[in-house]
Amino acid sequence: MAPASSSPSAPPLPQLGQLRLPLPSPGAAPLVIDCVADMHLQRSQPDTWAAFAHYLRHTPAQHVLLLGDVFEVWVGDDALLEPGSFEAEAAELLRACTQAGKTLYLMHGNRDFMIGQGFAQATGAQLLPDPCVLELGSGPDTPRWLLSHGDALCTDDLPYQQFRAMSRQPQWQQHFLAQPLAARRALAGHIRSESEQRKQGQDSSSYVDLNPAATCQWLQRSGCATLIHGHTHSPGEHALGQGLARIVLSDWDADAQPPRLQALRLRSDQGLHWARIDLATTARSTANDHDHAAAP
Repeated sequence: MAPASSSPSAPPLPQLGQLRLPLPSPGAAPLVIDCVADMHLQRSQPDTWAAFAHYLRHTPAQHVLLLGDVFEVWVGDDALLEPGSFEAEAAELLRACTQAGKTLYLMHGNRDFMIGQGFAQATGAQLLPDPCVLELGSGPDTPRWLLSHGDALCTDDLPYQQFRAMSRQPQWQQHFLAQPLAARRALAGHIRSESEQRKQGQDSSSYVDLNPAATCQWLQRSGCATLIHGHTHSPGEHALGQGLARIVLSDWDADAQPPRLQALRLRSDQGLHWARIDLATTARSTANDHDHAAAP
C-alpha cells in the first residue's frame, strides 16, 4: 500500500448508525459475532461462492456483519426477479440463513451500493448505514467499535471519491435504475473491465489506502478507539497513535494459493477480543471429519 497523505482534511462524518447487541446473561450461550467483507460473490467464481455458502451454514455466530462488497456487482434489486439469476440464488441462501435464526447485517460497499430495501425484504437481512457504531451491552464501559466499508476514507483517490459522491445521489441512482436490466448489466461489466485494465501492471504498493488523519478524525468524532473495515484487500492491524487503531478485513478468494477465506470473530466467552478465523482450514477440517465418519 502506498502511504496515504497526512492531510488533515476528512470527509464529513455522516450521521452515525448504531448497532447495539446485548451481552448474554451468566450461564447462557456465549455471544458470537462475525465480520466479513469483500467476498465479491459472482457466478464466475464458483469455489468462493461455495465457500461462502458453507460458511453461512456452519458459522457459530448468531450475528454476521457483511461489511460491503458482498457481491462483485449489484445493478438493482429487480435482478432478484430474473428467473435463474445469480442474485436470486444468493438471496435464497441468505434467506435460509435468517430463517434458521441467524441475524445478517449488510453494509454497502463500492461494488454493491445499489442494494436496497427489496433485497432486505427478500433475504431478511438488515441494512447498516456506513459508518455504524457497534456496541455490546450498555453502561459507561460499553465496548464500542466503528464499522465501515472503508472506501469513504480513501480520500487521496480523488477520481474515485468524485464517482462515489455522484453515484450516491438519488437522481443518479434513479437514472441508472430507469435503464433496462440488460443495459445495466452491460454497463457494469464495462466498468469492471476498465477497472481491471487499470490494475494491470500495478502492484499492491500503488493502491490508495485509508487516509490516516481522516480515519483518526472519524474515530475521535464517533467516540470509538478501533475501526473495523474492508475495501483494501490488505488484512492487518494498524496502530494510529493516541490509542486509536484499525483492523482490516480480508477479501475472499477460494482460488488463491493459499485460499483467502477469513472471518473476524468475537466471542463473549473469550474476553471480547477479535480473532481472525481461517475458514479454509475450518472447511478442510470439517471435510476430513466427514470423510473419517463415512469410512467403513
